[in-house]
Amino acid sequence: MKTPWHDSRFVVQMPHMAPGERLSEVEFLKLLAAYQWSGIAHMLGRKPSEITNDSRERLYGSVIDVEMKLADQHSMEVLGEDAEIRIRNRVTSYAKKFVEGLFVIDDHDIPDSLLATLKTREDLRSLPVSWACMTNAFIAPTGSNTRLKVYKPAGIDERNLEELTAPPQGVRLQAHVQGGGAIEPLDDGPGGTARGPTRPARSPYPIRPARGRNGAGLVYFARYESMMNYGERKFFARQLEVPISNELVSCLSTEHRKAYFFANASPGDDVDVRVSAELLPPGSFAPPPSRPHRTPMKFRFRLELYRTSDNVLMATSLVRKALNVPGSAKAVLMECDRLLRRWT
Repeated sequence: MKTPWHDSRFVVQMPHMAPGERLSEVEFLKLLAAYQWSGIAHMLGRKPSEITNDSRERLYGSVIDVEMKLADQHSMEVLGEDAEIRIRNRVTSYAKKFVEGLFVIDDHDIPDSLLATLKTREDLRSLPVSWACMTNAFIAPTGSNTRLKVYKPAGIDERNLEELTAPPQGVRLQAHVQGGGAIEPLDDGPGGTARGPTRPARSPYPIRPARGRNGAGLVYFARYESMMNYGERKFFARQLEVPISNELVSCLSTEHRKAYFFANASPGDDVDVRVSAELLPPGSFAPPPSRPHRTPMKFRFRLELYRTSDNVLMATSLVRKALNVPGSAKAVLMECDRLLRRWT
């Protein structure tokens, strides 16, 4: 049975937004995960709350990797307040324990013809619109958040599902990166100039019982992105020879992210957020088309999250962010000019 392309849409309003009247990457990833879980439930023919293993333990769709790339005509600002975002997504099972989800994203209707040849993540890369890919493992907590076991959902053998015959990229690369391998480069051209200390800057982030955990009591994958954003803010405030203003840092806008997730954490744990950054060469990227903001700089960040109780690597990410500054923010644009003169 071939799984269908589902069709969803939402209008961006305040709960979906970050400061600067733009779409929040964290909130958007939560929505994508919700659409993915709904697609998984449809694939299995049951409600999300009824997905269990053969021992009737409740299963959850743990995100082990996510990649999101905005098209040139899009930005988190373009997809800001009142934008109606369309999302087409489908899920496919692998080994009956993992699911790969493909997402096609636009602020216009997405025709079926655009989806006809899309089968894997690699097929998404040629699209003229924004896209994302997410890989889930079916897990059940086993006594604590530090040990999560993968299971096969009960009843999946009877569903006659279309299955991936080879491990999806998310499964392969998550294992590769966890074993010490490099994250595949983003498609953002030549290498940049390192900024800050030669060793990754470190910022502690405390896990609190009432913050960042989902209904299963786990630290939700989108909270990992929040921790990474926190680390970036601390990096710019404390690690450079000249500290950068909060107003400038608030203009950072995600364009392309690859992230891999390996472990969870318990309340009371601290997370060691490690950040390194590169400034992409000025002139190596085109100015934004017909937008009410300027993009004087772009950065590439490598981020790692470690559980401080045992130094286990929890997650890692490679992300490119544009500094999208409103044309009216003259002080920030002047600060950018000063920094570029100092750095280039």
